[in-house]
Amino acid sequence: MLPSPVARLTEKLDATIGRDAERPSLWPVGFGALISHAAIVAFLVLTVTGLVLTTAYRPSTELVTYTGASELYDGRELPAAFASVLRISEDLPGGLLLRRLHVAASHVFLIAIVAHLFRVLATGAFRRPRMGNHLVGVGLLLIALGFTYTGELMPFSLVAASSLRILEAVLGSIPFLGEPLAQLVTGGELPSDRILIGAWWLHIVLLPGAFTGLLAWHLWLVHRRTPALERRPDVDVDRLGVGRPLWPDAVARFALLTTALTTLLVASSVAVPWADIELEGPFMAAEATNSVHPAWAMFFTTGSLRVIPAIDVVFLGMRITNVLVAAAVIPGILIGMVALYPFIERRLLRDDAEHHALDHPLDVPMRAGVMTFMTSVAVILTASAGVDVLSSWTRIPVESVVWAFRAGLLVLPILLTIAAVTASRRRVERFRTRAEAAS
Repeated sequence: MLPSPVARLTEKLDATIGRDAERPSLWPVGFGALISHAAIVAFLVLTVTGLVLTTAYRPSTELVTYTGASELYDGRELPAAFASVLRISEDLPGGLLLRRLHVAASHVFLIAIVAHLFRVLATGAFRRPRMGNHLVGVGLLLIALGFTYTGELMPFSLVAASSLRILEAVLGSIPFLGEPLAQLVTGGELPSDRILIGAWWLHIVLLPGAFTGLLAWHLWLVHRRTPALERRPDVDVDRLGVGRPLWPDAVARFALLTTALTTLLVASSVAVPWADIELEGPFMAAEATNSVHPAWAMFFTTGSLRVIPAIDVVFLGMRITNVLVAAAVIPGILIGMVALYPFIERRLLRDDAEHHALDHPLDVPMRAGVMTFMTSVAVILTASAGVDVLSSWTRIPVESVVWAFRAGLLVLPILLTIAAVTASRRRVERFRTRAEAAS
C-alpha cells in the first residue's frame, strides 16, 4: 500500500529538519522564544488583515462628502483617506473588528520585537557566532518602527496630524538638507497627497517586502548557528547548541501559540476600541490641535522634544536645534549603541570565544551598566511625553513637571547604572568565591 501524500511529506520533514535528520534544525521553545514567536504571529495577522483593509482604503487628502452609518460624520466633508477608513469601520460588515484586530496586532508586533531585542542584549545572545544575526534583528526593529509610523499616518486623523507635524519639524531641522528634504517628503505643505501615497507604498509594499526578506534571513541564521539557550545542568550548552527539532516539536508549539494569540487578539478587538477613528476626528488643517498626542510608539520622540531645552547654535556651519538633538541625535545614538554594543563588548572584554548559553543579566558588569543606562534613558524620555497629563493629574505647573523630568534624566540613569554595576560585581565575586571554595 502506497503511503499517503501527508505521510510522505511527514517523512520528508523528519529526514531534513526533524528528529530523524542528520543535523536537526534546533529551536528554543522556552519563554524567551515565545516573545520572538509572538512577533511572527502578529506579523502574519497584520499581513492577512492588511491585505483585506487595503482594498477599501483610498490614500488621498481630497475632500469628499461622507454618507454612511456614522451619525457623527454623515453629510460632512472629510479627507478621502479618513472617509475610506470610516466606511471600513462603520459601513462594511466586520470592518470595524478587522481594523481593530489589525491595530491590536500592531501593538503586539512592536512590543514583542522590542522585548526580544532587549532579551538578546541583556543575556548576551548576540555573542559569536550570532553577532551578524543581531544586526539583522536591529534592522527588523527599524522596519517595525517604519510600519508603526506609516500605519499611523494612513487614517489621516488628528493623531496623524500630530505625527506629521513632528516629522515636518524633524526633517526641517536637518543641517543643509532639511528644507529640500521636508519639501520632498511632505509635498511642500500639509495636508498633501504625496505624504499619504508615500506612506501607502511604504506600509503596503516596500516595508512588508523588506521585513519578510530580513525575517527569512534571520530565521535561516538561527537554523545555521543554532539558538542560544538557557543553561541546563544536564547539558554542556557552552559547547553544544541544543533545542527542540523544528519538525514536529517547534512547529506544533508555534501552531498552538498562533491559535492562542490570535484568539486573544480577536477577543481584545471585541472588547477594546483600538484606534476607533470616530473618537479622533479627521485631519483638517484649520482644525488641527496641539492637544492631540501621537501614538505610543512615538512617545520617545515626543518626550524628547518636551524635555530637551531650547537649543539654537551654529557649529561648523550647521545649525543645531533642540528638535534635531531630541528627534534625531538622541535616537540615533541609542539605536547605534544597540547595534554596535556586541562589537564593543567583544573588543573591550577580548572575548572571541563562541557562546551557546545565555547569561544572567548581571553576569557581565559592563553589559549590566550599559543596558541599565540605555533602558533608563529610554523609559524617562518616553514617560516625558505625558508631562501635560501628569500636570493635570497632580495640579503641578507643567513647567515644574518638565524640570523634574530634566533632573531625572540627568541623575537617575547614572544612579541606576552604578547600582546595576555594583550588583553585578557582587554577583560575579560571589560565584567566584563559591567556585574557589569548591575547587
